[in-house]
Amino acid sequence: MTWALTIVFVALGVLAFRPTRWAYFTFVALGLLFFPARVGFHFHPQPCELVLTVPLVLFSLTNYGHIWRFAFFFLMTSAQVRGRRFRDQLLISLGAVLAMGIYVELAEGFTGEGHCRLRALAPDVAGAILGAVLLLLWRLFQKYRGRPSHGDV
Repeated sequence: MTWALTIVFVALGVLAFRPTRWAYFTFVALGLLFFPARVGFHFHPQPCELVLTVPLVLFSLTNYGHIWRFAFFFLMTSAQVRGRRFRDQLLISLGAVLAMGIYVELAEGFTGEGHCRLRALAPDVAGAILGAVLLLLWRLFQKYRGRPSHGDV
């Protein structure tokens, strides 16, 4: 079951890098339903941990799974809004990452599956930064090769 769902998410994610809005929106919709569906829509709300200290944030940055997943989500979102100014592309993608990260934490708290922690947003933001760096490198590579990139300023 988990492998099948992973394959669906990866396939939709790959398609979302193309101009296929349906794949992106299906990916997001399934992502939003994932947590409630995982607990059979039986909710057991738990309080969120709002403690935010530098050592806890640094420890959270070892959550490499969140970092690469949110970098992927950042890049997927930026592919959907290509053609806009680069700054707007970055801001929209960052906003989507933050919104999804906040949703994930709240969903974990609301369902009782996982831990709702404010500090868990740190690896999500780190993923967005990684995605932005990769996008910038890709644009520089395209410019170096003499190909026009989408959304040139």
